[in-house]
Amino acid sequence: MEGSRELLIGIDGCRAGWVVAEADTALRAISVRIEPTLDALFARAASGEVLVVIDIPNGKATNKRRAADGLARARLRSPRASSVFSAPSRAALAAKSYLEACDLNEGACQRRLSQQSYAILSKIREVDALISPSLQANVREGHPEVIFADLAGLPRGLSEPKKTSAGRDERVRILRHHLTPPDIVATRTELGGARNVGLDDIIDALACLVTASRILAGTARVYPEEPEYDAVGLQMEIVA
Repeated sequence: MEGSRELLIGIDGCRAGWVVAEADTALRAISVRIEPTLDALFARAASGEVLVVIDIPNGKATNKRRAADGLARARLRSPRASSVFSAPSRAALAAKSYLEACDLNEGACQRRLSQQSYAILSKIREVDALISPSLQANVREGHPEVIFADLAGLPRGLSEPKKTSAGRDERVRILRHHLTPPDIVATRTELGGARNVGLDDIIDALACLVTASRILAGTARVYPEEPEYDAVGLQMEIVA
């Protein structure tokens, strides 16, 4: 059930758990905080109170690569295409080591797992334990680099990497066309500094927040346009 959707939320993973950017549907009153787990946020989404966009795969790869990941890479082109990590298979979530994850993933979908995907496997596992096809009405998957390319109206990804000062400035300038972002450096300090969250994590959460607003307005773009589902009925998509 969609409910009233009184609030919008953008989420990105961070060292201390999850950085959460929350706002009213007009994107006026924005708050940023860290949550150690997603349980409470997903419960709010299940009630229909909030619409969430999260930068973590929801639907998992089955016997082939997800179309969403390939389309996102094609949208960004070099060099930003490398920021899109192929989603793992559900089988790989049980792995206790990188080699085991590669073996399980290869057995499930004929390819090994990237180091980047393995690095966030615990985050993907946490989402997989909570997500369901019905919950996807209010918890959608986004990818900040695709979001920024779409928001900027560019034919490819942004020119500057997100972890450089020039890249952060470029992304904040794009965000300002859609909301008034908080001071990113001051916000990181308030959240416990670099040991808890990166500046780029905060920016990415805000990008997901903007996409939640675009979903509500009916202006978001979905990759792929035709729905594709995994083995348990989860939609495999990236929304921007």
